[in-house]
Amino acid sequence: MTNQTIVVSKDGDADFTTLQDAILSIDDNHVEQITILVKPGIYVEKVFIRKENIRIVGEDCHTTIFRYNDGAKTLRADGSEYGTFNTATILFAGNNIEVENITFENFAGIGRIAGQALATYIASDRTSFYHCRFLGYQDTIFTADSTALHMERLILPEWFKNSSVPIEHPNTRIYFEDCYICGDVDYIFGPSTAYFNHCEIFTRKLESENDSFITAASTPSNQEYGYVFNECYLTGDGRENSVYLGRPWRDYAKTAFIKCHMENHIKPIGWHNWNKVNAEVTTSYVEFNNVGLGASPSQRATFSKQLDNEGLLEYYSVKSVLADNDNWNPSRYNTL
Repeated sequence: MTNQTIVVSKDGDADFTTLQDAILSIDDNHVEQITILVKPGIYVEKVFIRKENIRIVGEDCHTTIFRYNDGAKTLRADGSEYGTFNTATILFAGNNIEVENITFENFAGIGRIAGQALATYIASDRTSFYHCRFLGYQDTIFTADSTALHMERLILPEWFKNSSVPIEHPNTRIYFEDCYICGDVDYIFGPSTAYFNHCEIFTRKLESENDSFITAASTPSNQEYGYVFNECYLTGDGRENSVYLGRPWRDYAKTAFIKCHMENHIKPIGWHNWNKVNAEVTTSYVEFNNVGLGASPSQRATFSKQLDNEGLLEYYSVKSVLADNDNWNPSRYNTL
């Protein structure tokens, strides 16, 4: 592959009309970063990415949109259901992937009708999103592990399964900056280390269950960080006191909200144990200097913690959370 920039336009006035075809044109063994520029349009396509060192850039996240409508209850040809993890509008695998100014949407609908419906399945290490939108209901963003065993359970194209690009990493690190994420139940979930910086986290009015949950982390017990939300805005259009900050999909879930603004849709208790008494001991649910009507430090669940040590701002900074062994720091904010 010699071209450094590929252009996608659904109108046919570019190199390719679909993002999937642009991805397929990139050699698995390329080393240099390749940029894919996506012109405005609504692209109704299901995309699989197993590449390294690529940038995918739209002109504006409100006009450059990728959407699909597979839900867990969608039926396959044999009559069986898709299940949660085959529903993603776009699947990322590999590493060193940047995305900017794009919307990813699953419009299958509410969980009661569609089941879980992923907008993104992110199993790529060193993956960063800037000025992007993620739209869905239940399970909007899956921050996945990157094991071959898990991938083998998915419905994947043959080229993806035969690719030489490595998909197994010690940890998948994901970064979101100035993004908009919406859903209703467990709409940010999984085992990865993920950092949300200056993002809007919007909880939709719930139509499937009694209560909403923003996060459902499944952090491995030996992993230092799970989800960190830094200076985010927690908004929504649901009723007052109807949304939990998180519940533990697995017992060692780790989630931190640092200096976030929380509106009154957040429940005073804040956290749910998912009816797992042992998880109250093993989880790490922490908050630091949150503000707004939904920030109720004196009423939070007893198994969560309100932190007050200013030194923890460094511990929960981008450069600390995502550094690992290669000092990865994708933040575009000079102060972090």
